[in-house]
Amino acid sequence: MCLPRLKHIFLTVLLVGSGQFIVSQEIRVVDNKGTTAVVRNTTVSTGALPPTSPVLNDIWFDTSDSEHQIVNIWNGSAWQEITFTGAPGSIFFAASDGTPEQENDQLFWDETNNRLGVGTPSPAQSIDVNGSVRVRTMEQASHSDVILKADTDGVLHISKVNYGGRWTNTNTSTNLNVNDTQVPIFGSVDYVDDGTNLYQVSGNTLVVKEAGRYDIRANIALIGIDDSILNSNEFDTNVNIRIAVNGTAVGAWGANGLIRFVNGHNHSSVHSSEILELDANDVISILSYREANAGSVRMDGSGNSSFTINKLR
Repeated sequence: MCLPRLKHIFLTVLLVGSGQFIVSQEIRVVDNKGTTAVVRNTTVSTGALPPTSPVLNDIWFDTSDSEHQIVNIWNGSAWQEITFTGAPGSIFFAASDGTPEQENDQLFWDETNNRLGVGTPSPAQSIDVNGSVRVRTMEQASHSDVILKADTDGVLHISKVNYGGRWTNTNTSTNLNVNDTQVPIFGSVDYVDDGTNLYQVSGNTLVVKEAGRYDIRANIALIGIDDSILNSNEFDTNVNIRIAVNGTAVGAWGANGLIRFVNGHNHSSVHSSEILELDANDVISILSYREANAGSVRMDGSGNSSFTINKLR
């Protein structure tokens, strides 16, 4: 039997007989010309510590970092990490043949700004998607969930649509039967969404801090004051109201019949509602106007009049 065949049998028996783990070692063999050659049996090891007595081209999977396993190869003097290289920002994925591949036009990481681009190599936001987005399943919304909106550049923001507020009166002494009187409706807050970021009360006015379309409603309960039977000005009186923006009345008139003081008739109410397009920091108020006679007309009872606002878009 020739020497090459003997070497082949010898190495085969050695490999099979050693089981699944092959100890790194060097074997000297003599070929058919009498030349001595060195055969290295390399190993693949896994562990947190490097193998001892490695030989050239041994592979070691370093598991010392549970979140980042490193593959190393022994270069004859030190363990050298095996890495894939690509353009900065490349995200590798397995191609159809299983080999690592990069397509920066479709998937890119901007390390400088910490941004991920999908369908774009130049992400302008934390996650920038150039293309359609599909969500297959979503959980049922709760009352505390928010609505997202996209601006003209496609950037998503938390929408304040359906954010609203409601206030009621505490003032029952102001005479509303005077032209251009600001109705003191903002006495007690019932609810207001987003704190003072969208709506902020300032005296008898409400500042709206974001441009949009708003549904505004005012309901004013009235009482005529009959403090003297000798004062005929108290009879046949009432007030009207209008919604005002920055001091200028813009809404339709809210009106009702006269307070006659006949058979105990001394109550009335006026109502006004509008859907208005507002600019940021517009100031909203309710203005009252004398309708007929000059008698005093006030809000009837604390909490009986209300103002509500709701953002529609």
